[in-house]
Amino acid sequence: MPFPQTLTPPLDSSNAGTGASSGRVSRRSRMTLIGTAHEKTSVMSFILQGYTTAEVGNALSAEGIAVRTGHHCAQPILRRFGLEATVRPSLAFYNTCEEIDTLVDVVQGLVARRR
Repeated sequence: MPFPQTLTPPLDSSNAGTGASSGRVSRRSRMTLIGTAHEKTSVMSFILQGYTTAEVGNALSAEGIAVRTGHHCAQPILRRFGLEATVRPSLAFYNTCEEIDTLVDVVQGLVARRR
């Protein structure tokens, strides 16, 4: 299975409803996107190398971006892929481009701190 998959630049806007953010995420980000089916909803789960999911969630929360962190009641499938937890933003029609930009900026800021 091709899952999990590390993001590679550039992703297009057809990928999981995350086009607004995925175009700014590169291999340098150390972000691994979990679940990359072409036809899926706008839920985007990821892990960030060097950080716990709680640390990423707290950093996003401090900037006003709400995400879920943890196992999302999906422990069997996460464990099948060697994971215990992910960060999960759920994007919807009411999210603004600025909110998505903030999410990406926070993740990139975390990466910059641990280079």
